[in-house]
Amino acid sequence: MTHDHKAECAEALDRLFEYIDNELPEEELIRIGEHLKSCPPCEAEHRINEKIKGMVHATGGEVAPDDLRSRVLSTIREARTAD
Repeated sequence: MTHDHKAECAEALDRLFEYIDNELPEEELIRIGEHLKSCPPCEAEHRINEKIKGMVHATGGEVAPDDLRSRVLSTIREARTAD
């Protein structure tokens, strides 16, 4: 873990949708990918977001409804603070 792990998590989670869509510069894709590999909570959120995106795409939508996304993110935050 680096000295500023929380900042790395915040950045990774803020950029997660861009990361999933491959919309970041290559160096950021690599850096966030490395963080996800070393941070199980962030990697779990990454997998959940990929699943949501896949399910939404399968229904022909572009993005998850805000209420669904909010519920999922709230559940993840609760799970993180339960540790």
